[in-house]
Amino acid sequence: MKLDIQDKFLQRDGRVFLTGMEAIVRLVREKQERDQATGHVNQTYFTGYEGSPLGGLDLKIVAQLEMLNELGRTVHQFGINEKTAASAILGSQFAASGDIDAFWYGKAHGTMWIPDEVWLANLSGTGARGAMVLLSGEDHRSKSSVSPGASDWVLRSSMVPIFYPASIEDVIRLGLHAVALSRHAGVVTALKLATPVCDGASTVDLAGVRPDIALPERAFAKRFNQIVMATGALPMQRQLVEEKWPLVEAYVRANDLNRIVDGDAGGGVGIVAVGKSYADVRQALEYLGLRVPVLHLAVSYPLDYEIVRTFARGLRHIYVVEEPGPFVEEGVKAALWGTEVEAVYGQWDEDGQPLIPAHGEVDPEELALKLGPRLGAAPERLTELQRVLDRTYPAVPRVTPMSCGGCPYNSFRDLHEKPGGAIGCSSIRAIEAYDSGVLYIPTMGAGGSIYSGWAPFNGNQHIYQYLGDGSYFHSGRGAIQSCVQGEVNITFLLLFNGAVALTGGQTPGGQRPVSDVVQELLGLGVVKVGIVSEDPARYRHLDGERIEVFGLERHAEALEQFKEIAGTTVLILDKECATEKGRRRRRQGLTPDEYVLIDEDICEGCGDCYAQAEGCAALYSVATEFGDKTQVRQAQCAQDGLCIDGECPSFAVVKPAKGTRLRRRRPEPLDELPEPPECPLDQPYAIFAMGRGGTGVVTISHLIAYAAMMEGKYVYLSNNTGLAQKGGPVEAPIVISAAEQPVFNRLFPGEVDLYLGFDLLRAAEPDNLKYAAPERTRAFVSTAEIANAEMNRNPRTQPFPEAAQLRALIDHCTSKDNIYLDTYWLAERLFSDTIFANMLLLGAAYQAGMLPLQAASIEQAIVLNGQAVENNVQAFRWGRLAVADPARVERALGTQQVSADQTLAEVKERLAHDAAARALLDEGLAALVDLDAEGQKELGVRLAELCAYQDVAYARSYLEFVRQVWEVDRGLSPGLQFTRAVVRGLYKLMAYKDEYEVARLATRNGSEERMRALFDGEVKIVRQLHPPTMRRLLKGKIGFGKGLRPALVLLSRLKGLRGTAFDLFGHTAARRLERELIGWYCGLIEEVLPALAEESYGLAVEIAELPDSIRGYEQVKEASAATAKPRAERLLTELRAQSAT
Repeated sequence: MKLDIQDKFLQRDGRVFLTGMEAIVRLVREKQERDQATGHVNQTYFTGYEGSPLGGLDLKIVAQLEMLNELGRTVHQFGINEKTAASAILGSQFAASGDIDAFWYGKAHGTMWIPDEVWLANLSGTGARGAMVLLSGEDHRSKSSVSPGASDWVLRSSMVPIFYPASIEDVIRLGLHAVALSRHAGVVTALKLATPVCDGASTVDLAGVRPDIALPERAFAKRFNQIVMATGALPMQRQLVEEKWPLVEAYVRANDLNRIVDGDAGGGVGIVAVGKSYADVRQALEYLGLRVPVLHLAVSYPLDYEIVRTFARGLRHIYVVEEPGPFVEEGVKAALWGTEVEAVYGQWDEDGQPLIPAHGEVDPEELALKLGPRLGAAPERLTELQRVLDRTYPAVPRVTPMSCGGCPYNSFRDLHEKPGGAIGCSSIRAIEAYDSGVLYIPTMGAGGSIYSGWAPFNGNQHIYQYLGDGSYFHSGRGAIQSCVQGEVNITFLLLFNGAVALTGGQTPGGQRPVSDVVQELLGLGVVKVGIVSEDPARYRHLDGERIEVFGLERHAEALEQFKEIAGTTVLILDKECATEKGRRRRRQGLTPDEYVLIDEDICEGCGDCYAQAEGCAALYSVATEFGDKTQVRQAQCAQDGLCIDGECPSFAVVKPAKGTRLRRRRPEPLDELPEPPECPLDQPYAIFAMGRGGTGVVTISHLIAYAAMMEGKYVYLSNNTGLAQKGGPVEAPIVISAAEQPVFNRLFPGEVDLYLGFDLLRAAEPDNLKYAAPERTRAFVSTAEIANAEMNRNPRTQPFPEAAQLRALIDHCTSKDNIYLDTYWLAERLFSDTIFANMLLLGAAYQAGMLPLQAASIEQAIVLNGQAVENNVQAFRWGRLAVADPARVERALGTQQVSADQTLAEVKERLAHDAAARALLDEGLAALVDLDAEGQKELGVRLAELCAYQDVAYARSYLEFVRQVWEVDRGLSPGLQFTRAVVRGLYKLMAYKDEYEVARLATRNGSEERMRALFDGEVKIVRQLHPPTMRRLLKGKIGFGKGLRPALVLLSRLKGLRGTAFDLFGHTAARRLERELIGWYCGLIEEVLPALAEESYGLAVEIAELPDSIRGYEQVKEASAATAKPRAERLLTELRAQSAT
């Protein structure tokens, strides 16, 4: 089957693949085509405010406006906020043509903000042929909201009929009914769109989305009331209640919108399932193998009493499943009052205990466990489910949303106090549990208003208050005005980043230039306005006593200054959203003007750069001979330079010449590959993919879906994204079947066939592993160690867990025939970009026979997607090759392990010109001959480095101490782990990186060559240094280009002065500490040696490894040493106690 990406909207028959957002676009197209058949196509008007789970709807609509306008005029207006947009859809009905179908969209929290506007619209009615439909995105689980959101009660208060889709297909079918009812009865209608439906996707049979609409006779003259005022509104209310509402109820019945399923099943027990919960009920019943009468309510309000009573005939007990409840439950009880039904249960069971949760989302497994015993389910089925859910797991660090690299909010990090939070990216600070935290998270735009009520009772203490530009234009002006009126001591930190970054990167509705906002703020009575900008010259024309402009480097000064000003002030940070800036540059084919790189030799792996950049996700650790070092992943780097701050001299800014780009690797094209074992599809096949936002997890799931559809298969997705745009957790449950299956919202625990772990931490999370079972599930997991937010902020104190432990946990819950691949490393080596990592893993799963699809279909889906087609196809094929012929992959990438003997041979070759150093090396290796090959390599490499660091005599002192340790250790441990720990630890302290050593490392062969090799042309390398002699004069680093090299070479040759009276730098506190640490460590080891014994060996090794925790430069090293010394004392005390016993 050949497809075009627009088929989902234009294809007339058969099946198409649609996401929840795309279904709304298709709804409009279906509406237009129905109108076309009648001879008059209504115009369509969209407005609203973006918010999850409808966060990307506006972008989908805008992208398809040209297509929609082919059949009928379609207008989209970005709303300033939900209230103004709600008024706007009423305004559309004033059009003389009277044929406007108006759609309002927003999240449930927005729906809860507009009852006044909706009530007015309902009293006014619709145009002659027009309609008003609300699209309310319901976040019951609060995955991407401050609080759980549901609109049921507020819609009922405004007498708005609620259509509640359970599937993608329902969105179109019920959406057409919502339009038809609004046109016919003149009422506002609503689609309640739950998150699983909005974020989900499926193949849709187009024949099932086109209902035969029956219009009951209308007994009143429909009219639009332009003026609703005072007592004149009473007749309108009467008509709504007495004439329009009966017509609404008649419409619901005439079109059989609510239906009875398996009504003949008997048993005396039935279930009323409302909207999305119908899918959960069907899934639970299918798992339990039960047939039970079910009343599926697609319209939750008004409740059709007649069908409820018809359904209840012959039933003793009825269970109402809805979320959140009890909304329909109350109506069901009222409808069945006086009938033979003995009891109706929902929120509470027969003993008054909680039954169906009235909070959050309802899960099918929870329904199975709670309703199963009451419905007569087989006990062994329930026992098996409970066994899976009762598994115990060790604690695994969780992946949470995190600030993007280069986030402008990082420039407002030096607050030294808790600020007021806000809706938007600043709220991630609360999710990440930053040390600073926030005082509260308000509703959108209301942060300052909260504090205006607190300030009178806390002495009107000053606070900072976050406010994004999106929130400002939405409703934040009112909060500022309330603080001005209350004379509150508060500084609003107004981030002007030009994007609503949490919901798709849209430009904020109603955005005005900074200069206009400054004047507006002054007009509101703000005491003073400051602007912190990357380009302060743009605002020099704004002058006056109440305005001050700061460069970005002065942001800390601005914060302190504004804290001291009494009253309400605003500090504007004018800096583009880093994520959207990167996307814009990629769309325009632009490359950065400069790149930040880290010299691996000089880096200490201390983690200070993570702290400077607030845990930037572009920074990552790599293992080297001398411990973990930090590098910059260029594909994620925003080039804001925050990581450069601090004392570390390892950073360089590389400025490419015109036309020079990062070098991109291109692998050998693969064509013919062996076909994998066939993956049968004799029953629905469940895939569970998980990873992080922004890495392409959802894209992979959609590619699988398209490939399945091309092969005539059915596919259902229920993507769980939440705050995915900020690196948050993403799950993509997928079910492929040969025949149509009931829609699902979640997979059942223990029911997954293929477990695709695109992220190691996420693959090891208990909430994900519960879907796997050893007898059924095979896992394919990326072993790349990608840190979470906490690890990024504190890499030394929060290290990545042992990969072996994570793998063991995954293996325990899945098949022992799992495949683990470092897909990030492979993607870097093959394509110079980790974005292809997930495609590599998909290829591996396919080649292992774990996808019930053909390779040609998957590759055709890649072509259809249209993004980096050639590389994605090759990534898929190289992933296949990694399973089919891993040795060929190793040969192609040159990944054969360099042996310890080879490394030693290279070291000896380098020392060929230095007889004394070579002799010392040979002497050391001969003396410690019983060290294994790896131990000999560690010793040999470090002896050679110390000779270059200072001289042979210095290296000999190192060797002599190591030999003393070896003499004691050799009889205790065959592996000589203690000796090897001292080999590494003593070297680290003796080879401290002072100015001479940094100069040597920066100028030795290979240092800058590695940097230049990353680019395909000429570059200028500018070292970022903070010379000791200039520290008092400079707040930050300065850049030194190639003109510095002669000075560095000269400085490196002065290493002989190190530690002498002529040492230019040896008298600083940092250098005195470094020399003192050598003696401290040697003394520590000498205290350990007499107590070294088999029973205390592990403690001794732990003590010997302490230097690895002493990292960094200047104050960072001082702090790490101050932590290591007390730890050493504790360990030594414990060692003595063990030896004494």
